This record gives sequence, structure tokens and C-alpha cells, in this order.
Amino acid sequence: MMSDPKLYTLTRPTYQLPSHSDFTRHVVTKPAENIPIITWPDGKWCFPANFYMLRLYRRGLSRRDRGGTLLTYATNITHLLRFCHKNKIRIDELTDSQFTFFITTLHGEKKAKVPTTSARNANSVIAIGRICLDFLSVIGETFAKEDFVGPTGTIRAERKEILINPRRSGGPSSVKIVSKHWHHHSFPTPAAIVRRLPISSDVVEKLRNAVLPASTSIYQRKRRYVMLKLLEITGGGRSEVAALTVNSVLEASRMPDPRLKLITVKKRGGAYAERFIPISTHDVGFLIEFIEKNRRQVIRSTCGFAKDDGYLLVSSTTGFRLRANTITQEVAALALNAGIMEKSCPHMFRHRFITKLFVALIERHSFENVDSFRRALLQTESIKQEVQQWTGHSDTTSLDIYIHLAFQEQVNFQSTCDFVHARRSVDSARATTQQLRDELHNGTSSEEVTNRLLLLLDGLTSDLATDA
Repeated sequence: MMSDPKLYTLTRPTYQLPSHSDFTRHVVTKPAENIPIITWPDGKWCFPANFYMLRLYRRGLSRRDRGGTLLTYATNITHLLRFCHKNKIRIDELTDSQFTFFITTLHGEKKAKVPTTSARNANSVIAIGRICLDFLSVIGETFAKEDFVGPTGTIRAERKEILINPRRSGGPSSVKIVSKHWHHHSFPTPAAIVRRLPISSDVVEKLRNAVLPASTSIYQRKRRYVMLKLLEITGGGRSEVAALTVNSVLEASRMPDPRLKLITVKKRGGAYAERFIPISTHDVGFLIEFIEKNRRQVIRSTCGFAKDDGYLLVSSTTGFRLRANTITQEVAALALNAGIMEKSCPHMFRHRFITKLFVALIERHSFENVDSFRRALLQTESIKQEVQQWTGHSDTTSLDIYIHLAFQEQVNFQSTCDFVHARRSVDSARATTQQLRDELHNGTSSEEVTNRLLLLLDGLTSDLATDA
């Protein structure tokens, strides 16, 4: 199933869908970019799948960054479309035993390049199965088959309720959010969820040291330094870092206390919000230098200034913004070059950022244990707002794992001054100094390195003076 060409294409950025007609009988349209258009494996239009996509679009599922959550749904149901097409089964006539066989096939499939390794784990099979059951239930409604999917239906499945925001110990009763998921008797036993730990300082250093030997051009090298810097100092996810704009950096450079505007992309209904992350003066200078010297040269030689899309991280071949997945690939490439065996991905930088923020809060407010911190996070509005501004979380009760990690790591941090500014400034300056040393050894002129080092020292002096 996985080796076949994909069954979808995305609608163009300019695509519009008719919404309604106004009192003048003018047809009003709505933006509808990045909606997956799905076909059967033989290339024919798949009405059930596209009707389902339209339903999800109207529900407001995210389509950001070339498809978002809507694309995930599309990708998952294409497994079922391939299965039905291969076995010559009308999708609205699928039986319970056939769906069971479909799930068994998913679970038993092996990787093409590694025949001894499963193509997906039990949790991935369950995730695909749940979305396929949701798709089949919509088909049942569409074809007026009310008993198509249900506890006693043709396909025997039921929707189970999962409480995803129960009352937390030590805090007040919060709003309970119930999530409903389809379940089928053929689903495998869920595998244990392995939580990703924050990326370690040692791994970050190895990734940074791998930039020089792994890069094939000056621009790629500088962009990778910028990428790692942003992942470290903003706590942004890969989509948020990819969406960072030149204008956001320029606005930060004009502020007495620089703050970088990030777009928070994970909001209900596909909406997004903005948050402002304080960054050091010398980090702003580092980003400005990249914009004016490296990025500008790429824009000039590729798309041209008239077509510049304004994003900070752009491709060296097209001049247009990097995809979020490219950032994941870049981190993986650096990890491979550095010989890093443990898991390394952009989201682990976010875990590290939030954990270090919580360590700072523990030190600042002298929290004695996990429960006292949790109560403050729930009950103290100023602390709650600060955490939400820095992390982008709308529900602070989901941050328990970071509270535990922060108390575990507190012994590794010295409470010398306010972490939010001074420690981040010092850590970032140390990394930049190492980068300048590497570039000097790689042929960058001593005059250029000296000028940048002086700018770094000026910025660091300003940052520490502000914290005093």
C-alpha cells in the first residue's frame, strides 16, 4: 500500500469554494487552499472521499503548511481506498469481516526496504482505523445507511468517550473535555506512549558542531545556525519557526526589550494566534545580519525582491519559504553527520525550552514541590499568563510533564540571576562565540569575525545591564 503513488493533490493557494449568494445574487466564495483532492488508485474521481474532505473543511480542520490536519485525514483514508480498490469492494458495501481484514493487513505490513520491520506500530494502526471508521460513518449517512457503522451495524464499531482533561490533584475542578473516538474489535492493543524528553545540551552542541562539515554552501551553513538558534531561544514548533517572518525580526530590532512575534498554529478549528517571545539583543543582531547579508543575496539570485514572500528561512534554490518538514529533515541530517544515535527532532527543542522556563519559575518563586507549582499555575493569573505567552498553551493543565522534568533538572541550574533574560543571553552568546570560532577556522575573514564579535559583546553587555 505504501509504495503506490499518492492518491491526492492539494488545491492551489488561489483556490476558492462557493459559499452562498448574497441579495444581489452574487456568488460569495471562501478561501479553500490546500484541500486534498482524492482519486481512486486508477485515477478516477473518488466522490465519497472528496465529500468527506468537504465536511472536514467546513468543520474548520487546519490546512496550514501544505495540508495540516486535513491532509492527515486524507492520507489515512487512502489506505482504505487502496484496500477496497484492490479487492474490488464497493466502499459502501464493506462488511465487518472485510474491515477486520483491512486492519490486520495494516498491522502486518512490512517496510519495503526493511522486510523484517513493521511499517507502522499499533498506535498508528489504531489512528488510521479510527479515521477510516469516521469516514465510513459519513458514507453511511450519505447513502442513507443508518446502520452501516455502529454497535450493531454492518461494521460493528462504537464511539467511546475519553476524558482528556480530568481534575488535576492540588488544583480546582476544571472544565472536563470529552474526546470521542471510534473503536473496533479488530484494533490491536495500544502500545505504550513514549514521551519525548527534552533534547540535551550535549546533543545541541553536537548538532551545532555538525553544521560546518555537513553544509555545502555558506548560505546553507548560516541558515542552519539560524534554525538551531531559533529552535533553542523561541520554543517554537517547526511550523512556527518556518512561519517566522523578516518583518517580525525587524520589529523586534526596534524594541527597547526585543520580542519576536511567533504564530501559534495549533488552535481549535484551524485558527491561529500570535505570541511574543523575549530574545536577547545580540540574537536580534545575529538574525539581522543573516537577513541583510545571506538571505538578501539568495533572494536576489532566485525569485527576486518583487516576489519575496517575506519569510525568514528560505530555500537556496527558489528563494521561497522552507516547509516545516524541511526543518525536521535538516535536524535529522545534522544528527546523522554528528553520529547522534538518540532521537533528535525539532519538537525536542520545544520540550527543552519549556522545561528550562519552568526551572526558572521554580527558582524565582521558590516552589517547594510539584503540587505547589501546579497550584500556582492554575490559581495565579500572572504566572499562568506568562507561561501561556511563552509556550502558546491555552490549557496549562497539559504541562504537568514539564513540571516534573523541571524539578528533576533544577539541581543542574544555578540561581545566579533571572533566567528569562540573563541565562538565555549567556547561553546564546556562548553558542554564537563557538560558531564564530568555527567560521574563522573555515576561512571567514578575521575582520568580519572581529566585527561580529564586537556586536555580540555590545549586545550581551546591553542585555546584562538590563537584567541588573
